[in-house]
Amino acid sequence: MTEKKGFLERFFSIPRLVLLLLGIALLFVPHVMGTANVTMITRIMIFSVYAMAYDILRGYIGVIHLGFALFIGGGAYFVAIFFTQFGITIPMLLLAVVGVTIYSVIWALVVGKITGKSGLLATAMITMAFAEIVRTSMERWRTVTGGADGLTFRVPPPFNDRAFMFYAAFVFMIVLAIVLYKFTMSPTGRVWQAVRENEQRAIFLGYNTDKARTIALIVAGVAGGLSGVMFALMNRFVNTDLLAMQMTYNAMLYSLLGGAGTLFGSIIGSAVVVLFQNFLLDLRAVHPIFDRWLLFFGALYIVVVLFMPQGIMGFYLSWKEKRAHKKRLAAESAKTDAG
Repeated sequence: MTEKKGFLERFFSIPRLVLLLLGIALLFVPHVMGTANVTMITRIMIFSVYAMAYDILRGYIGVIHLGFALFIGGGAYFVAIFFTQFGITIPMLLLAVVGVTIYSVIWALVVGKITGKSGLLATAMITMAFAEIVRTSMERWRTVTGGADGLTFRVPPPFNDRAFMFYAAFVFMIVLAIVLYKFTMSPTGRVWQAVRENEQRAIFLGYNTDKARTIALIVAGVAGGLSGVMFALMNRFVNTDLLAMQMTYNAMLYSLLGGAGTLFGSIIGSAVVVLFQNFLLDLRAVHPIFDRWLLFFGALYIVVVLFMPQGIMGFYLSWKEKRAHKKRLAAESAKTDAG
């Protein structure tokens, strides 16, 4: 009876109930909200996957990848180029997805091989250089990519329907969250965390840390590339801004704000950043200072770093652990008094 009660308490815990209610509420969003809000929430869900992919690298294996934008940008460009060059059909979309997956794996293997023996700073600089190479190449290849002006394209039915796109992004986020979570909880994910905590000890225990980093980069790269596919389907426009450093900074910000190494914190971080950004942009009509919305953005980040350095999700998990520890101490104290 006690075991059953404990199971029910865990299953119907407040965080799980909140997630369940939030998931149910999201199902009704396209029917009760306007197009702008539906698009904004779709954007949050797609960027959540992008941020979770980055968190695999920064939060779980401890790699700083400053060229991560080449995955989301590459995914978006694959869709745009396939649609503009070969036709707006579902088979072309499927071929783009296959192409993005191969592209992401190849880049991950190349970057992993080159940065395998590099230090943290060298890895960051090398990956940033790779992203700049891809961005410059796309700007110069104007006949296909449109250069800095980008590409505008149509998408095949039913992805041209905003409601369908919303549900597709919702399913995409759920599926990728489960897949990435399974990776982090697998033996491979445990090795990632061992490398993050103490690489020399992981090597001493017999783990191939270079291989672990490459696998992490492949997993994160494929997830990031697929988020680029979804972003292109939603936005119907791509340009080289998707390959710029700012896109990597965005992923870093989403991850750190939500809580690095928590995975699901990236969803919270993405939602907070996108909602706060839209709130500030709406205030531009109130006062010209809100045109400089990045100032407020920076202030928000500083506040979080000062008061919640482990991020929002990390702060919650830390508080939960402290509360559980206090309960254990109280239970042990009561047992000692009774004895």
